[in-house]
Amino acid sequence: MRAIVATVLCGLLLGAVVGVGTGKIQSSRRAWTPSMEINTTVKAAKQAVANADAPKNEPAETAASKAKIGPRVEVLETSFDFGILEKSVANEKGEHPFKIKNVGDETLTLANGGKGCFCTDFEISRKSLRPGETATVLFKWDAARSGGVFNQGVRVLTNDPKAPEVDFAVRGLYTAPIVCEPNEISFPNASATSESTRTFRLFGFEHNDDGTPFPLEILGVDADEDALLEFQIEKADLAELTDKERAHNLFANTTNLFKGVATLKPGKPQGAFQEIVRVRTNSPKTPVLEIVVGGRVAGSTVRLSGRRYDDKGTGYLTLDAVSTRETTEEQLRLTILDKIPANAETVRVKSVRPDWLQVEFVYPSEELQKAAPVRVVGTTVRIPAGSPQGAFMGPNKEQLGEIVFAVGETPETTQEIVLPVRFAVGP
Repeated sequence: MRAIVATVLCGLLLGAVVGVGTGKIQSSRRAWTPSMEINTTVKAAKQAVANADAPKNEPAETAASKAKIGPRVEVLETSFDFGILEKSVANEKGEHPFKIKNVGDETLTLANGGKGCFCTDFEISRKSLRPGETATVLFKWDAARSGGVFNQGVRVLTNDPKAPEVDFAVRGLYTAPIVCEPNEISFPNASATSESTRTFRLFGFEHNDDGTPFPLEILGVDADEDALLEFQIEKADLAELTDKERAHNLFANTTNLFKGVATLKPGKPQGAFQEIVRVRTNSPKTPVLEIVVGGRVAGSTVRLSGRRYDDKGTGYLTLDAVSTRETTEEQLRLTILDKIPANAETVRVKSVRPDWLQVEFVYPSEELQKAAPVRVVGTTVRIPAGSPQGAFMGPNKEQLGEIVFAVGETPETTQEIVLPVRFAVGP
């Protein structure tokens, strides 16, 4: 009986212990609800956003390099219109300042990138700009030989990778008392053995003090420098103006109109030429009108060719800007269609301008000359290092470089070939 009671008591004690432990385990758990999973997701999302917004521990040099933008160009004005001006000695020259500012955080450098015409020039006040600094590009022009529309530009080079070139332009309209159209009379491919003609017109714009049209007259043409040039000019009716010209802000103001014909007679030396013809008038403002006449006379037995030789138009060899610190060379070919031998006696240089301009020939071998129907003489034009600085860009003939070749066996059969050379020697 005692054993039974002991067993029962042990069972009761064991059940109590188990019940207490189970209750503690159950009390530590919470019943699952949908809000539990949502709360967990929201917390994870918030943590992800916080992690993304947290600053990265990058090296100080990397962060600084990302902030730099380098040199940066700021230009508020790239073109200037001076409007309509009556051309005179007082206002045919002008200038206008353009500004370049460095809005970057590194030094901005500026350099001369060239100009579009000999009638323009420019100066850069400062070639190196620290952040925030400004330079002035002073654009200058001289329209002494221009009439009508003026539109020219210059270029500045920079180290801004987003703006390596900055172009500035000046435009306007010169209402000269008398204008020749075209501005230059050109014979681009004249014959050495036959006449060539070109037509042109003269427009007068003058008025008397009472506002009536000035009665313009042509008194004569002086082309004494070249007896092979002839001019005929006659009065024309204003009714001959086209509708397009009547709508033009220059030609619409025409008070006098003349038609002209320029004739180039045979006998001019082969090569490029340029002359100034003077038209005498009764105008008190323009008693003499200068007209540029130029072109190229093509030869039948001798031809020039080369990469920078304009054999279709001006007949110029254009080398542009060269440096006095180094030698500049350009290769040409002088092709002889005649059957004369090509050697130092028959192909030579008669004269050069300036006198330090160098020319060197490479004559074909005698065997090649016997086998080939034409003779090709290699020609090197050289501007040696150390040449004096200066411009040989025109517009007048005397302001250009020039090479005169002589090709022929006897004085009676020798041809002269004139080659203008356009270049400027800088530092």
